[in-house]
Amino acid sequence: MKALNSLGRLTRLRDLLKARNLQAYIVPTEDEHFNEYVAAADQRCAFISGFTGSSCSIVITLDKAALWTDGRYQLQASNELDENWILFRNDLSDSPTKAKWIVSSTPPGSCIGYDGRQIPYTGIQALCKELISAEAEIGILPDNMGNKTSQSRQLIDLPNTNLIDLVWESMSELHIENVQRPLRSSNPLMFIPLSFSGSTWKEKIGRVRHTMQLKGTQMLILSALDEIAWLFNLRGNDILYNPVFYAYAIIGTNTVDLFLNPNTVNQTSGLEEYLKDDQCVVNIHPYSEFFNYLEGIVQRSIDSQPYFRVWLDFVASQAIVSRVPENHRFIYLSPVAEMKAVKALSELDGIRQIHITDSLVLCDYLAWLEEEANVWRNSSQKHSGDSEPIKPNPENGAGLPVIKPPSVLTESSAAQYLDALRAQAKDFTSLSFSTISGADSNGAIVHYHPVEGQDAPITSSSVYLVDSGGQYLTGTTDVTRTIHLNEPTTEEKNCYTTVLKAHISLAMQIFPSNTPGSRLDVVARGVMWQFCGNYAHGTGHGVGAFLNVHEGPIGLSGSRLNMYSRMGIVEPGIHENMTLR
Repeated sequence: MKALNSLGRLTRLRDLLKARNLQAYIVPTEDEHFNEYVAAADQRCAFISGFTGSSCSIVITLDKAALWTDGRYQLQASNELDENWILFRNDLSDSPTKAKWIVSSTPPGSCIGYDGRQIPYTGIQALCKELISAEAEIGILPDNMGNKTSQSRQLIDLPNTNLIDLVWESMSELHIENVQRPLRSSNPLMFIPLSFSGSTWKEKIGRVRHTMQLKGTQMLILSALDEIAWLFNLRGNDILYNPVFYAYAIIGTNTVDLFLNPNTVNQTSGLEEYLKDDQCVVNIHPYSEFFNYLEGIVQRSIDSQPYFRVWLDFVASQAIVSRVPENHRFIYLSPVAEMKAVKALSELDGIRQIHITDSLVLCDYLAWLEEEANVWRNSSQKHSGDSEPIKPNPENGAGLPVIKPPSVLTESSAAQYLDALRAQAKDFTSLSFSTISGADSNGAIVHYHPVEGQDAPITSSSVYLVDSGGQYLTGTTDVTRTIHLNEPTTEEKNCYTTVLKAHISLAMQIFPSNTPGSRLDVVARGVMWQFCGNYAHGTGHGVGAFLNVHEGPIGLSGSRLNMYSRMGIVEPGIHENMTLR
C-alpha cells in the first residue's frame, strides 16, 4: 500500500498552474543552498509525490507527473509512488531526459515554471539548450537570429514564489489530510576558537578581498552554508548531520552583509559583539530580506561604478545570478570554497586527534562484533547453522559498559549500537551522516541504509560493511570498513586484497600541487582494471573540518575534471554479485 494518495495535492498544484498560464512545473530535490541534506520543511518532492529518497527531480504537467531518480532508489520509488506518477531512471540511456519528456508531454509554446532559488543558473542554461535540441528533433527551430519562436517552450522563473510551498501551506492552514508543514530550524550559533580555526574571521575576509581584487571583482555572493560557517568561524545546528546554519553573505570591498534568521540572532548571546570590528563592519540583516537587498545593492553599485563586477559561484542559483546584469557577472569557483579546502595546521592537528578518538570507538565496536560472532559460532545455544542472527552476551559490550548491546544483531541494531558508542566519545556533537550498515549482499548497495524490521540479520558467517562517521568539535570523520565474521572464500580474499592494493597505490602516489582529481582517480581505478573490475562511484572526496562530510571542490573522480586533490577520503571498492567483497 502506498503511503500517500497524491491526486489531491497534484490537483491543487495544477489549479495554480492554470491560474498562472503555466503548462508544467519543475520540482528539484534541492533547497535554496543546495545542501546535501535537506530539512523536513524543504522536502518538497516528498510532499508532492510521497517519494522519500534523497535524490530525484520532478516535472508535473496539467495531466501527467514524472519523477526521475537513479538506480539506488528505483525499488524505493516504485514502492512509494502511486498510480498518478511515471517513474524514470535517469542513469539509463533508454529513459527520456526531462527536456525530451517535457517536449513530448506539453503543447508547443508551453510555459514551464520553476523556482529559481532552487535550481543553479548553470542547470537552467543546460535545460534551455536541451529543450532547443529536443524541439529541433520534432521540427521546432529558432528563427534566423537564433531566437525562440512562439512555438518554443519557455522556462519561467516565478520570483520569490514556490508553488509546492503554496499547496503545502494552504493544506496546513485548512488542516487537509492532517498536513502540517514543519518549520525550519533556527538554533543558536557556536563560536569556533582561534586555536582550531587558525585565523580570525577578519583575517579570512581580508584574504577573500585580496583574491577578489586579483580577479577584478568588487562583490562576492555566498550562499553555500558551509562556506559562510567557515568564513565567520561559526557553526550551527539547522541541518541534520551538518553543523551549519541558514544564511547568505555579501562580501564587498568595504562592507560585509550577513543574512540570518532573527531567531538565530536572538538565541546567540554575544553574536553582535563577536562580529563588531571598526576595520571590518558586518551588517546583520533578516534572512528573508536577502534577495530584495541583493537586487538593490547590485543596481546601486553599478550606477556608481560602471565597471562593477560581482563574483558568483558556479552553482549559484538562477535567482541570485539573474539579479546581476550579465555583463557584470564573474562566474567562477568561490574563493571561500578553495580556501576552506586547504586546512590550516591547527585544523589538521584537530582532525588527526579526533580520528584517533573516533578510531578507538570503531575498533572497540568491530572487535566486539568479531568476538560475539566467534562465541556464538562455538556456542551450544546455536542449532540453526550460520544463517541464524548473532545474539550477543548482554554483559559483554564494547567500550563503555553503560551502553547495553542489542539482544539480536541485525543491520539496524548494530548501527544503533555503534551510534550510541560514538555519541559517548569526547567532543562528539552528532553523526556526520546516517550510518550505513550492510550485511552480505546489502553491503554491495552503494549508500544502503537499513530499515528496522526490514533489514538483514548479521550472522556468524556474514560479510559485513559499516560506513560511519561523526561530527566533533575539532573535526569530521568518515570511515568505511568491511570485515568477514568467519572464513572468507578465495574469491573474497582476492577482491579484498585488490581493494587494499588500490588504496595503497593511491596513498603512495606523489603528485604536484593542484593536480586534477581525475588524474589521481585512475591510479586507484587502474588497479581494479588489472583485476577486470571497477566501481560506479567516485574514488574519494574532501571532508570538512567540523563541517560537511562531503566537501568540495576536492574530489577524486573521472567525472570531476576540474576538482583538486589536496586532501580527502579515498574509498575504492569492489561490488560484485550484489555482495561487497
